[in-house]
Amino acid sequence: MPTITLQLGQCGNQLGCSFFNTLATEFSSHDYGTEAVHEYYRPSPDPNLYTARSVLIDMEPKVVAGARSAAAASGSWWRYPSAGYLVMQSGSGNNWAQGFHGYGPQVHDDAVELVRKEVEQADSLTGFLLLQSMAGGTGAGLGTYVAAALRDEYHSAFIANCCVWPYESGEVIVQPYNTLLTLSHLADVSDGLVLLENEALHRTAAKLYGIARPSFGDMNGIAARALAAALLPSQARGPYAGGAYTPPAPQHQHHHHHPAHGHAAGHGRNSPGSGSTGGGSGVQLPALRRADSSGGRLGGESPGLGSRAGSATPPPASGGGGSGFGVCTAPLAELLTRLCGHPAYRLLTLRSVPQLPPANIDFTTFTWPALTKRLRQMLVTGSVLEEGLDWSITPQSPGSAAAAAAGPGLAGPSVNRALASWLILRGQGAGEVDVGDFADPALTAAWSAEPLAVSYSAGRFGRCAMSACLLSNDRRCVGPIQRMQEHAYGMLESRAFVHQYEKYGLSVADFQECFARIEDIAQRYARL
Repeated sequence: MPTITLQLGQCGNQLGCSFFNTLATEFSSHDYGTEAVHEYYRPSPDPNLYTARSVLIDMEPKVVAGARSAAAASGSWWRYPSAGYLVMQSGSGNNWAQGFHGYGPQVHDDAVELVRKEVEQADSLTGFLLLQSMAGGTGAGLGTYVAAALRDEYHSAFIANCCVWPYESGEVIVQPYNTLLTLSHLADVSDGLVLLENEALHRTAAKLYGIARPSFGDMNGIAARALAAALLPSQARGPYAGGAYTPPAPQHQHHHHHPAHGHAAGHGRNSPGSGSTGGGSGVQLPALRRADSSGGRLGGESPGLGSRAGSATPPPASGGGGSGFGVCTAPLAELLTRLCGHPAYRLLTLRSVPQLPPANIDFTTFTWPALTKRLRQMLVTGSVLEEGLDWSITPQSPGSAAAAAAGPGLAGPSVNRALASWLILRGQGAGEVDVGDFADPALTAAWSAEPLAVSYSAGRFGRCAMSACLLSNDRRCVGPIQRMQEHAYGMLESRAFVHQYEKYGLSVADFQECFARIEDIAQRYARL
């Protein structure tokens, strides 16, 4: 069941290019099966090329043209759709109201038509993944308008927004307005919002990847790797009740079709390289170009930043249609259903380990206890960085469920708490790792129906023998929201730049209503 990606604005288009390059590298390195490839790419008339299931939108043509040409020049086996983009000749001036109220109605019909054409290329539809910034005018304002239009057109489809949270030091002077307006509106139309903080991405690139002056390309590569780690196929294991780990039951070769796992009835024609001649044979991996995984500073960077996504000639497919690497080939629906079941809690935090330069991978010894210990402490402290963890904080620290039960008045750092988390393990022995510590009841809200889901894949990710990714619906978002609100309230009190928004029909009362809704969201998460 395919997922269609919408790349919105400058940030969204650059991140999208890195995301598709990362997926292409991983699909070339491991046989995830044809269904998994078709989740994000569709066959093209050229048997050696695939087309990304993507729509590119920006109000300036330069970035879209750059993304399309980078994909074409990469030497990889994928391209963007030849006509799947929408551009105009002037931007939104970092004005959320101009993007939403100005350009939104102008491009509504064209944008919806582009999406409809891409949807018609799919046998079925999981939903939409929107990549956008929250600081500017096009990605934030127009991107929010497009999300609302998709909700009106496709009522039953899942909509996930991957939103880049701006630097707190300030990228755009009006970013407090734009960020909170985006978050307020998307909370009504999105099924889940993954918040990627520029501050954290920059620190990861500088401290953990050793990049002296991180560029946006470097940061996009890191974000794309983390996102791909969550969205590639994996196989469920568990259950986890009361913190106890129950080994998975033996898997039998029964073929059950379920919409959440993306098992479609079949494709109208054989995939390139599948070698299938009859309707009864299994799905096989298409003839993908194998990646030179040693190239590039960051595996998910756009071409031109040092990465390679493919080699010259596509070898025959290995066959196997998944071959044990995972049965959940459409993870977006499963992630949103399990993590964002409550309509008042839709903000997700993404964490991944290990975080290290690709050049160091071959000289690093990986062990599951070390990786899971660090990832769990990242969850406990609310950190998204593997470095500088405060090991003094435990689930029994002040602010935790255990401390709250003991009584008020305790001083000290507070522990992070989650409504639900999804842990994804990849690599050697991933199916047998003991992850019961992640199911500690002190880490989750008492009323959570399903606090932890775990899945695994035997295939390596990013050349690492072992890696893990944790997607959590937790209160990490409270701090950034409150700090952004403080700036926004100060600006609104002095009416700074409000006249630029009033030109497009956004009044002071609209700002105040938006801020009040954001405050409600932050308070709900703070009370987890």
